[in-house]
Parts: sequence; structure tokens; C-alpha cells
Amino acid sequence: MNTWYFISVFLHVILAAFWIGGMLSLPLVILPGIKQHPDRIAILYKTGIAFRFYGWVALLALLATGLLNMYLRGLPFTWVFFTQNSYGILVSWKFLLFTGILAVSGTHDFFFGRKALEEMQHTDNSRLRQLARWSGRINLLLALAMAFLGVVLSRGGALP
Repeated sequence: MNTWYFISVFLHVILAAFWIGGMLSLPLVILPGIKQHPDRIAILYKTGIAFRFYGWVALLALLATGLLNMYLRGLPFTWVFFTQNSYGILVSWKFLLFTGILAVSGTHDFFFGRKALEEMQHTDNSRLRQLARWSGRINLLLALAMAFLGVVLSRGGALP
């Protein structure tokens, strides 16, 4: 394996940490910190918009570095590899989870989250607010599952 492979893996890990850390910082740090702030909705909106931009950049870069990692490692992009090889099946699961993350992120970022913030300006009890929370939680769980599979793959690719 060459230097480019290690650089790509390094970037992949940093991007994953950014993505997961960003999702954890909102409910664990930002929301408790602005709970009593009079402009909490505006702060939440601005924070969400900023993270949305960088989050989508990170997701696209994760896709690019993930594919580059496969290429630089010499893994084939074949149906046989993805369906009949235990390592390839785990890579397939990562692609499936990534697709789920894209779907949930898109729904959360461009529908539930945005609409929930708009509704929060008028009422504090909103069904969309609950959907935004749950879509964020589901996204975090998908991201953690992907990180776990990444660790398994980096350690040989076999689940016990």
C-alpha cells in the first residue's frame, strides 16, 4: 500500500469523526447551552444551516475517500466481490448504510429540520419537531453502525 492510501484513510477517519462529532455536539452541547436563550431558535437555525453545508461536504468527501480507499487497496468493484465474499458483503453493508444516511440526512436537512424550526417560531409542541429529532437520532445510529463496520473492515473484515 502506498502513501496515497494512508492519506485517503486518514482523511476518511477525520471526515467520519467530523460527521459523527457534529451530530453529537448539537444535542449534547449546543441545545443545552441555548435552552434558556431568548434567541435559541435563531441560533439553532444558523447552527443547523452551517452544519448542513459542511455536513454535506463531509458526506461527499466520505464517499470519495471510501471509493478511493477501495481502489488504492486493490479491491474489485464487481458483483461477485460485493455478494460472495465476506469482506465484500461488509463493504456492501457500508454502502447500504451510507445510502440510508443520505436519504435520512436529505429528509432531515431539507424537510423535517427546516420545517420544524419554522414551526417552533409559533408553537413549542410540534410533530415536525419530533420527526426532526428522530431523523437526527436515526442518522446518528446509522453513522455509528458505519463507523463500527469501518473498524471491523480495518481489522480483517470478519464478524465473530
